[in-house]
Amino acid sequence: MDHLNPGGFPETRNLQDTENPAGLLSRLREENEDLKKELRRVVETAAANERIWRQFTEIERILFRTRELGRMARELLQEIKARFQPDQAVLLVCHPEILERFFPDISSESEPVAEGAWILPIPREAADSLCGKSPKPSVPSPQEIQALLPFLPENAPAARSCVMVPLTIHEILFGFLILGSVDQDRYRPVDGTDLLEQLGLKIALCMDNCLTYERVKDYAVQDPVTGLLNFFQIRTLLERAFRKARRQGTPLSVLLISLRFLSNAQDHPELRNRVLKHAADLLTEILPRGETALGRYGGDEFLILLPDVTEREAGDAVPYLTHMLRKSPFVHANTAILIQACMGVGSLQDSMKQPEDLLDAASAGLFRAKSAM
Repeated sequence: MDHLNPGGFPETRNLQDTENPAGLLSRLREENEDLKKELRRVVETAAANERIWRQFTEIERILFRTRELGRMARELLQEIKARFQPDQAVLLVCHPEILERFFPDISSESEPVAEGAWILPIPREAADSLCGKSPKPSVPSPQEIQALLPFLPENAPAARSCVMVPLTIHEILFGFLILGSVDQDRYRPVDGTDLLEQLGLKIALCMDNCLTYERVKDYAVQDPVTGLLNFFQIRTLLERAFRKARRQGTPLSVLLISLRFLSNAQDHPELRNRVLKHAADLLTEILPRGETALGRYGGDEFLILLPDVTEREAGDAVPYLTHMLRKSPFVHANTAILIQACMGVGSLQDSMKQPEDLLDAASAGLFRAKSAM
């Protein structure tokens, strides 16, 4: 308790009893410098975070610039490389339909799309195993790195640290974005991953949008007369089947069918359309389900795609299809309108470089069939 002096005021203790004034001043200066350093660190961190956020914003603009997923993926990896400068940026794709529609030619030996950037496939089972139950970005464990290695480019610089960003939305896994560095401290388990998680979500959303758009196009391109695939769509499927057969070394044949009606139906557009629809329904019923595709190629011509069918097998089908069409006439006003068909076969050969070569072979066969009638 303080003692009162004669004047009634508390008696002030000597500063030396508590702390030397010079020492107190020095300590205050040190604390002040520490506070200044901490403030500078906070400001620098905030500025760095803002720069990173702006970088992510610029990258995300690419995602919705185009519906061409292949182009978007290349530009995305180039932008990531330019802005964040990882030693490697790899887009691993596991979704079967995405691979077939947008990246039919990629393989584990594909060339980089930019320096240090690759788009590569990964089997669905391996992707599901790596993703596990959490869709959040993570620094892979040594076991996960060993599981990833078979799907990463062999000629990439050896990464000593990396981050794996799952590309998932609506519980659908499309693949991963892998960022790697030769610096072992570049990516650490303690680092925040919120922005990477948002980036992964938006990449997956973009992939889903591109896939949905392509599916809608599939449904929107039917031939209005026959209900079959129209010229644009059957050609698209032909190009896809051609690439797949070339890549996998499997057979592929096409049948080009030209119809002739043994009546005056050719001179009556409405009647002609009804006969065409009848013929299309017959072919649809006859042809096997699966990868076989039937489309209206133009006028009175149909095109049939026959994956995994050899030239001999396709040729054997011609008499049967011709007979089935002829024995099933279209009946109109008590009159049977006979359908006569000429067919040409085209089958994939080693010398063929593009789908048009297959169509040229079928057209030549059709011309010979017509000349022989």
